[in-house]
Amino acid sequence: MAGKVIASTGRFLFVKVEEGSRLPQAIDEVLDSQGIGFALIQGIGGLRWARIAVFSPQEGRYYPVDVEAAEGRVLELVSLSGNSVLGPDGTYYTHLHVAVARAPGEVYAGHLIEAEVEPFAEVFIVEAAGGLEEARRLLKHRWTPRK
Repeated sequence: MAGKVIASTGRFLFVKVEEGSRLPQAIDEVLDSQGIGFALIQGIGGLRWARIAVFSPQEGRYYPVDVEAAEGRVLELVSLSGNSVLGPDGTYYTHLHVAVARAPGEVYAGHLIEAEVEPFAEVFIVEAAGGLEEARRLLKHRWTPRK
């Protein structure tokens, strides 16, 4: 077997994130209010702006780009995909990737640093039940400083 199953499916949540909300903070608030420690996240919708980045493993840093909607338009949130784990310190470590379209044929993609929703985002959260401790072990690089 190439992989190890560390959790099974728990609850499924459909969340409409309202205009003006910030991502990923709004998702973290939903996870916290529902007591979810480990989750798969998917979504679509619209954004006013987004800060997206690409990671350089050699340098250990992200290279961000700010993308704003064109006048009178929104950034189409073509895809939002990732996961979140509640760290041992009580902080959500949410790792999201996005693809956003500013205009036909003008697409930006990468790691979502932050974005503002406009007019709304449809976010689907699947709770991964029973695997929090194993997820923390596997994803501890999110809160452990690099050596």
